[in-house]
Amino acid sequence: MAEMKTDAATLAQEAGNFERISGDLKTQIDQVESTAGSLQTQWRGAAGTAAQAAVVRFQEAANKQKQELDEISTNIRQAGVQYSKADDEQQQALSSQMGF
Repeated sequence: MAEMKTDAATLAQEAGNFERISGDLKTQIDQVESTAGSLQTQWRGAAGTAAQAAVVRFQEAANKQKQELDEISTNIRQAGVQYSKADDEQQQALSSQMGF
């Protein structure tokens, strides 16, 4: 497995990227819901029922995806905090051992 090298700032930046993607997805979800809402009065019969079901499936899948992106972002942010804390603790321990 390849070695991963990072720092707290990079982790924060990547968490921000996931948050941006999640926000973009939310915008798309809202656009689909708006379009579906404006067309809903025109949906009739089996085709209308199928279209409504498709919108519901889209909403469920997209919301699940957004939830996953938000969770990834949170996990990356927490990793950055833990990374900083561990780095600070290591620095303090080394400084203490070396008498700085």
